[in-house]
Amino acid sequence: MSTTTAATGKVNDAPLTDEEIEELLTKLTSEEIEKLLEDTDPDDEHIPPSARCTYVCDKTPTGPLDRKALLNYIYDQAKKTPDRPDHVPHVPGVIRGKKWEAPRKEREDDDEEAQDFELDIDLGEEIELALNEASTQDMIDLAGIMGLHSMINQEQYHHAVSDKFDNDVDPEMGWDGITKATPLKFYPPEEPNPTNPDEVLEKIVAKDEEQKEVNLNNVPVSEKTFLEIFHALTENKVLTNLSISNTGLTDWAAANLAHTLEANETIEKLNLESNTITPKTLSKLFESLNIQESVTEFKAQNQAAQCLGNRVEMAITKSIEQNKTLLKVGLHFEFNECRNRVAVHLQKNLDRIRLKRIADRLSNRGNVTAGYFAPPPGSILNWTKATTPESEYEYYYSDEE
Repeated sequence: MSTTTAATGKVNDAPLTDEEIEELLTKLTSEEIEKLLEDTDPDDEHIPPSARCTYVCDKTPTGPLDRKALLNYIYDQAKKTPDRPDHVPHVPGVIRGKKWEAPRKEREDDDEEAQDFELDIDLGEEIELALNEASTQDMIDLAGIMGLHSMINQEQYHHAVSDKFDNDVDPEMGWDGITKATPLKFYPPEEPNPTNPDEVLEKIVAKDEEQKEVNLNNVPVSEKTFLEIFHALTENKVLTNLSISNTGLTDWAAANLAHTLEANETIEKLNLESNTITPKTLSKLFESLNIQESVTEFKAQNQAAQCLGNRVEMAITKSIEQNKTLLKVGLHFEFNECRNRVAVHLQKNLDRIRLKRIADRLSNRGNVTAGYFAPPPGSILNWTKATTPESEYEYYYSDEE
């Protein structure tokens, strides 16, 4: 706001001070103030909402607000108010004024221009002759080789890039196979495991020579039956493969299995996946493998406790490092140190078997070493375990066995 001096009549660009504004307001009458308030901006953020509305009602209040009575009054007034008369009578089917038409899209013009536009590419006489004589199936195969996946379906693409799917594509389909999903192949559900735990127990107790493998996967077995089977396995010298995955094996039965592994010398493969074995019992199972050292493959994934903990994993790692026959371990280690140490030791066990196999092969060859040093025939006898575990690659031969 600018001010005008009375002496010079010039406009001063400096804004008014608060004292000057108050002096001007004191000179205004009440009517002038009300008229000034009517000219205020209703969207001004600096004015409170109660002061933005210029409507002022001078009527005295009739009483407290009655919302229901107010709605009824408005409804009655709406019914009493007559409709506005039409200057032109309404005639059904007659359009008054200008009819609305949807604006024309620019895409239609672009499509028409694209249809009129022709692309002339010189591919050569040989290529044009080959494309003119090519069938629809040949063009589909060419699209698959060029990687145009959106033009063909999955079966047509695999038929174009491989010879394994020659019989899976309908030659009459053509370009109609675009955006069509390939129906999934139906595979019959897997039949339930027919193994009877009671029959397995009887054969183990009877030491049946044909009962070398037992598969009780996905068969619910009671804890009492498990205890009887594990007790019978302490004296069984026939069974080599025991698989009891997802059978509801409890922690108490697994602890008895650890005592069984300490006495059994023939079990080579053991599968205990998807059961409820606790980490401490799992650590005892790995310790029991070091007594006889007959197990070469041990699986114990997906137990009740997904995380074993650092202490349990370190105990299992130390037990595996003391075992020289274990070749495969099916267990998830959370810590990288345990995982790396177990992988290195299992590789050493595999190398030990490889060295034994090479030594036996050289002993059978005699002086024909084929690049390897071999002692004279008869000097290398049967293989025995190393008595001192100082060197992981150390092996001994003895005349006793």
